[in-house]
Amino acid sequence: MLSKLIGYEFKSTRRIFLPAFGVLLLLSLANSIFIALPVSAPFGVLMTVYVLAMFAVYVLAFAYMINRFYKNLLGDEGYLMFTLPARPSQLIWAKCITSTIWMVVTVILCCISLFLLATPALLSASFEPEIAFSDFWHLIQYIFSELMREYGANLFVVPLELIAIGIAGIINFCMHIYACLSLGSLANKHRLGFAFLAYLGFGVAKEILLFISSWIFDLTGLNLDFNLTLNTAAQMHIALLGWLLFTIVCIAVNFVITNYILSRHLNLQ
Repeated sequence: MLSKLIGYEFKSTRRIFLPAFGVLLLLSLANSIFIALPVSAPFGVLMTVYVLAMFAVYVLAFAYMINRFYKNLLGDEGYLMFTLPARPSQLIWAKCITSTIWMVVTVILCCISLFLLATPALLSASFEPEIAFSDFWHLIQYIFSELMREYGANLFVVPLELIAIGIAGIINFCMHIYACLSLGSLANKHRLGFAFLAYLGFGVAKEILLFISSWIFDLTGLNLDFNLTLNTAAQMHIALLGWLLFTIVCIAVNFVITNYILSRHLNLQ
């Protein structure tokens, strides 16, 4: 059932995201063409539109993530959604997985559009392309060999850990918003206002928890032992894995809150 819900979410959201991504890539190509041409008049306007389009794509991903959850599960459409043969947890994960994938695709496409925008500069007439790309490739090889000599296999493990942290962070961000919206739905009026207060409350509680944890860590002298017994690579792995574990715990807490409210205290008034 979860796969069917995810498929339904993609069918409902691709009509918005795919045209927006297409417009962003077209604007990137148009700007790259004007960079290569000796005409500068429309370039400033196109670049402004491109920057606004990139900003709009990020806002779209954020706004759609909130709107789909609030409208489908906490609004009037909730009467229909909760009659489906699916558990509240499946509805939550369908929204979260779809939003996460769209956000990841948004980041990737924005990086591609920036690469397209920078391509004419790499191919400018001020230098020979063959020489430029040859020098660039040798620079990459030099940097890679130095990093391999310094970090060894960690050079491949660390990016994987960072990618896992990034994806987990996006999932946690979605779940955190869902938990705040769910808490706000418990109020009969001004639900979005109470959801915003819940968001601020979670933020304050998180900062207090991190401060207390850091204070205990320094007070017990664990920080000193940590630095004396582990090398730099091991410290880096432990820090990244600790960050990932903390993010997973946050995901679990936000999910439990959201699932509990939608299962036991759903208020669609």
